[in-house]
Parts: sequence; C-alpha cells; structure tokens
Amino acid sequence: MSALGDDRVARDLLMLPRLLRRAGVHVNAERARVYLQAIAAIDLERPEDVRAASRTALVSRQADLAPFEITFDLFWSLLRGGRLTAPVPSARPPKAESDQIEVPLGQIPSRMTSLVPRIVRVMASPTELLRTTDFSAMTAAERGAAARFLERMRWSPGQRPSRRFRSSRNGRRLDARATLRKSLAADGEPAVLIRRARRVKRRPLVILCDVSGSMEAYTRLLLHMSHAFARGWGRVETFTFGTRLTRITRQLRERRPDAALAHISRAVSDWSGGTRIGDALHEFNLRWSRRVLGRGAIVLLVTDGWERGDPARLEQEASRLQRAAYRLIWLDPLSGTRDYSPDARGARALSGHADDHLAANTLDGLSRIAELLGDVGRGRPVRRSGAT
Repeated sequence: MSALGDDRVARDLLMLPRLLRRAGVHVNAERARVYLQAIAAIDLERPEDVRAASRTALVSRQADLAPFEITFDLFWSLLRGGRLTAPVPSARPPKAESDQIEVPLGQIPSRMTSLVPRIVRVMASPTELLRTTDFSAMTAAERGAAARFLERMRWSPGQRPSRRFRSSRNGRRLDARATLRKSLAADGEPAVLIRRARRVKRRPLVILCDVSGSMEAYTRLLLHMSHAFARGWGRVETFTFGTRLTRITRQLRERRPDAALAHISRAVSDWSGGTRIGDALHEFNLRWSRRVLGRGAIVLLVTDGWERGDPARLEQEASRLQRAAYRLIWLDPLSGTRDYSPDARGARALSGHADDHLAANTLDGLSRIAELLGDVGRGRPVRRSGAT
C-alpha cells in the first residue's frame, strides 16, 4: 500500500477521536497514536475487539465511558452502513486549507487495506489533534507544523483614536473653521455643517518574553508568535528576559521566521538560564516604558511566573507596568495544565496585577489570545479590585 493511502487510512480512523472530543471526552495526541497502534494489531472484522481496543486507548476516566459507547456506536454505524467511501487518490496532492496543519503520520500496516473502501476521508484533520497538544509534548515535525500555523494566523490588537481629526459625516464635533470656509461660496451663509472625528491608528503592542530554562519547551513557538505579530501588525516592540532584558525588535523584522530566531539566539546571552522577572521589569520600566508604552499600548507578558529574585520587587514592578500600559495580559504556559494554581511566589505577585491571565501552552490557547486582542482595544480595561 502506498504511503499516500496509509496516511489517508490513518486520517480516516481519526474520526473517532474527533467525535469523542466533540462529546466532551479528553483525547490528546498521544492517546490518538496509541489508538492507531491498537487498531493495527487487531482483527477489524470483529467490532467488539475494535470497541475494546478503542475504549482502552482513548478513555481514561470513568465518567467518559457512557459518551464513548454512544460515540462509538455512531462511528461504527457510519463505517458499516455503506454510507462512507474513500476518495480516489489524485496525482496532485490536495491544497491545504488555511486552518489545517499537515503532520506526517506513522505507517499503517498492509492488513488495514481492506478498510479503505469502507471509510470516508472525514474532516478528522491532524489540526484537531495538534491544536490541543501541549507544546512541550510535540515532536519536531509537529512543532514545525504549529509554527507554520502561527505564521498564518491573523493578529490584530485593534485601533486607537489619535489626537488628529478628519472630516466625517458621522462625526460628533463641528468643524467650525471648515464650515466657515465652505460658507464663503454661499455669501457667508453656513448652508452645510462640516463635522469631524478623530483619526484612528494601529494600537501598539509590546511583548516581554521569558527565555529562561523553565520556559525552554515553549519559548521557540512563542517567539514564532512574536514574529507573526511583527510581520502582520507592524507596531510591535519585543523584548526577551531571563537574567537580563534584551530588545529583539530589529531581529524580528527578518522576513523568514527561522532566520529571525537564529538572529535572536545570537543576540540573547541569557537563553535557558535563570529567571529574575522583577529585575527585568524594573529595567524595562526605567529605560523603555516611556518610549514604547505611550499611545495606548497593550503589553503581553509571556512567562511561567517562576521567580528567583525578590517577589516583593516583582509585585512592585508589575504594578508599575500595569499602570503604564493600556492593558497587561499575562500569557502563562503553566496555567493550561490540569490542576494548575498560582502557588509560586512569583505567580502570586503577577496574578494581582494582570488584567488577563491566559494559557499559552497550546494552539487553541494562542487562538483565544488572538480573539481577546481583537476585543480589548474597543474599550478601557477594567482593573482588578486588588490592583493598585
């Protein structure tokens, strides 16, 4: 069986994990791989064996057994009812959609070829698995696919009103000077009232990215996100910090993301080192805050909150940063893990001075961040009651 046919069979079998996720069952990429291996080792003509193997590989909680049984019955009825047929392979590979990620899958044994005529190539795209996979659990191929996905995403922190005005039919302010000038053509009678409204500009964005050792599993993809911001939005200032603060805005102007990250690795001297978030924020507030935080800038603070310095200083500098920014958004890879709570001293210091605390460990998490950025620019942020 050709590699193309093997990949199609694997993608078709992934219909069951996708249906389970829609039913509320937690199925990650690793369980999906175990499921494919289990299916390859059994007799596909015996539905009870297929059910048992699928249940063992995909279900990890007692509460998920009932949804699994219902979902598997639906999956198997579609499979055996003759309503599903596989498409004929074409010489030219299909064009990938903008929201799909192609991830190379493992080889499927030839004993599964009998299943090809009975399975449809459903929309169980590898994207669905990859979007919920933790960055730290991704393979090298999956990381490359995720980086390409991030480069294609649309990032827009919104627009802000400027100090300048322009003529507008729906403007609330009367432009007296333009109205009087227009009235000269009518012997001084102001027959037409000209109104004006504020011009809008792109809202600036500032990214502070932790590159310490505890963030090593997430740093590269989060810098890919920063590169996508810089290329797609333009008004972006980016800094890295571990034990010191480094401005990498110029390096991210490189068109190719891999070349940009290579330039960054040479420019950043504290990569995968310790973490002194308070010292880094102090340097930023002292040297860069007035330069880059004016005009309603949004700040993305990307860190896991592990602080080796003084937590009291971190809390003080985080409060100062929040007051200077239009909105302070804390992107935390650890907050997307199960049973997470900000118990570390650095995390507690940051949680009281962030307007938003969002997970940044999966593609779905970064997609929600993109959605939030499209909304926060429409109104002033509501500060938490504990923030000063």
